[in-house]
Parts: sequence; C-alpha cells; structure tokens
Amino acid sequence: MVFDEELNSYIKSKKREINKQIVKIKDFNHRDEYFKVKKYLDDYLEGVLEKRFIVLPGLRGIGKSTIVYQLMDYLINTKNVSQKNVLYLTMDGLTSYFQTDLLHTIDIFLEKTHKIDKINLDKKIFVFVDECHFDKKWAISGKIIYDINPNIFFLFTGSSNINLEINTEVARRMFKEQIFPNNFKDYLLLKHEISFNCDFTKELKNMIYFGNNKFINRAIDCEEIVHEKLTCLNNDSKIEFEKFLKSYGFPSTLNLDEEEAYLQINTIISNIVEKDIFPVKSFNTSTIDVIRRIILYIALQKPGTTSHQKIANYLSISPTTVREILDVLEKTQLIFNIKPYGGGGKILKKSWNYYFLSPSLKAAINFEIGRYDLDSEECLGILAENLVASALYKMTKVDFKYMGLFYPPNKGSSNFIIRTKFDDVIPIEVGIGKKTKSQIIKDMNKYDSKYGILVSNRYEQITHIDNIIHIPLMSFSFI
Repeated sequence: MVFDEELNSYIKSKKREINKQIVKIKDFNHRDEYFKVKKYLDDYLEGVLEKRFIVLPGLRGIGKSTIVYQLMDYLINTKNVSQKNVLYLTMDGLTSYFQTDLLHTIDIFLEKTHKIDKINLDKKIFVFVDECHFDKKWAISGKIIYDINPNIFFLFTGSSNINLEINTEVARRMFKEQIFPNNFKDYLLLKHEISFNCDFTKELKNMIYFGNNKFINRAIDCEEIVHEKLTCLNNDSKIEFEKFLKSYGFPSTLNLDEEEAYLQINTIISNIVEKDIFPVKSFNTSTIDVIRRIILYIALQKPGTTSHQKIANYLSISPTTVREILDVLEKTQLIFNIKPYGGGGKILKKSWNYYFLSPSLKAAINFEIGRYDLDSEECLGILAENLVASALYKMTKVDFKYMGLFYPPNKGSSNFIIRTKFDDVIPIEVGIGKKTKSQIIKDMNKYDSKYGILVSNRYEQITHIDNIIHIPLMSFSFI
C-alpha cells in the first residue's frame, strides 16, 4: 500500500534523526534519571526480560527527549547494538501525518526492515516512543506486544497525563520513572559540569524522613564535601543558587540568559495549555483563556490564599469549572496541591494550597507581567517555599510513597507537615534570612513531634539543636 510505504519512509527519516540528535547531545552530562533507565537496558541485554516496559512521564520541556537520545547513543555506540534494531518514534508526528497508531507502525517496521512479524521476531529490538500520549492506545498496544514477544524493549515518554491511559493490566508490566525539573544538583552538573562523589540528595532525604543521628551525621559529612567542591565555581555559590531558584528549573533554559529563560518557560506553559490539556479533558476553545487566567491567578497569590470559591468569584466563573481546570492542570503536573492536615472535614472545608512543579514557573509568569521584583527578599521567600514544596512532593512520588504531605491548617503554624509510615508528624518551616523557630516549636508541641525541620539561612551548614534540624536553603535544594 502507498500509505504503508510512506509510513516506512517516515520511520527511516526518524532513524536518520537519531544520528543528528546524538551528535547534538554528545557532550551533555547525564542526570540521575538516565542511570536509572540505563540499568533497565543493561538488565535486558543480560537477559532480564520482564523489565522491558519502561515509562518516563514528566512535564513538557523537562528533558525527557534528551535522556532518550542519550540512551540510544549508549546502545548504539557503547553496547554496539545495530542501529537497524533501534526504532525511534514521535507519536505526535505519526498521528498528525498518518493518523495511525503504535501497533501498526511497529508491524510496518518489522515487516519492511526485518522481514518478519512480531510473533516470530527472534532478536532484541529497542523501541523508543516519544510523546506517546498523542496515541490514546499506546499503553494497550505496548501491552499486546509485550505479551506476544519478549524480544521487544519499550521506552515511552510523555506528559504526566499518560498515567490516565495506564490500566491495571498495563501497570503490572511496566516500570515507571517520573522525570522532574532540575534541582540544584542537576543545575550544577548540567550548567557547570560539577559532580559530587557522595549522594548528598539521598542523605538529605533520609535525614528528613527518619530524623535520627545516623542520617543527620551522614548528611553533614556529605555537605562538607559539597561545600568543598563548590569552590570550583567561578561565582559565589549563593549567587548561583539564586540564579537557579529564579530561572533555571528546566534543562532547556540553562544556556540562556535570565530573560530568555523566562521567555522559554512561558512558551512551555503555553504549549501545555494548548497541547497537553485537551487530550485529558475536552473543553471548548473559549476555556483556554480561562485556564490561562487561573494559572496567572495561582502565580500571583501567596500560598494559602487560594480556594476554588475565591478563584470562581475573581474570574466570575463557576466553582465546578475551577475544580475541573485545576484537576486537569494537576494531571499535566504544571501544578500540584497540598491539603490541610487533619480529618476529612478539614480537607473538605479548608482551602488547598497550590504550588508550581518548579519555582521557575512561578518566577517566569511574574516576570512576564512585571508583578514584583524577583530580587526582593519577599519574592525569594515565596520562591523558596515553592522549591521546598516541590522537593517534598517529589519525595512522596519517588522515594517515600507512604509519606503524607500537608500544611497545618491553623494560623501561625509551620509551612508544611510530613507524616511518615511510622505515624511520625514532622513540621517544616521555610524562610529567607534568619528565620525564627517559634512556629516549629509550637507545632512540635501540638503534634508531639520527635523533631522539626527549619529550612532557612539561619546557619551556614546543617545543624541539629534541641530536636530541630536546621537545613540551609541551598543544601535543601539538592533534593
């Protein structure tokens, strides 16, 4: 068929694209997520056949495609896998140009390139599918092929709403590694090529979650190594940290100046609104303006001042519409919510706090409208709170999936509460400057906490005094 010949030509063009893109990313450093997925590839090459359905969800512009090209480079140029056995697809192109799906595309690839069908395939094939959410049937197609033949390794990337297409049968087969915005460790690695021979990120997370002396001492020891390595920077580390906090949460912005970075981030937000929302829920086109206004409203508010009713009143729309839009924005992971701590009544009656997945998103929106001075202490404090919220949220998704993340509902309380699987309640306060510990002490007494955490610039290094763990904001940003 002419159609299938054209589709085969498209597949060949994508294979040629692999070489061009590999050249572009050849000198890029590898994020932690790369090594996690590389382990799946190595296991598969060594015969571990069940770990061959890998899914990388993440916000648009977060660097998923770069990781994909680095993995293909590893296969082709390090593991000597024939490029003939590597298939790279972008589902937005396939659905736009050919109105076809993943299952048919793989059939054509195997037929035209390997002269075989998927049932009889007898050699290892690696299929990388970018922007998979443009094919509504990507997950079931992957499952069908997974069940038919163990000789096909899948890696899917897409916006965070791909979780909606993952049913129980698919979930049993897949391994998911969510991709998040840069932390300060990523920024130092990708921007300044500075890496560390200790896992400060891991030690910080364990210290926060467990709070015992063993993990506190490990984090302190690792922090000393980090401080020593930061002397390699050509700039003051505190200045570099502020640049990261305001502007460089996305890998694609790292080679841009601050204003260009904000322009790039606002473009990412526009693409999320225009391309990623409507596959999740069908709104009419006039709703796009309402969605933009809700995003702007959240960006302009201090945490704790947002409620569905307030937004509805401000924009003269129904609370139901507000809830639907906020729910969709959360599914794209542009934003996430933190609920009040307490019983079901509090969760229903009290406002939910909304944060952006990266403080750079909030900063970019405010920069675009000239809302306030991004160098002011007030602004930096708001961005710092967003950074801590994002890091704690990431911990609940990646490291400690039984960890609860809340905010204390009473006035004069800390910013956050985490609840561990041991039912320990840990208050966390965030601030710029010499933040006082009165709110932490109040909440520790109220919740009978074993320890509390104060994230601020009160101390230059991690310090443990009177059951309060003081973490410098720059150190915390390694999470």
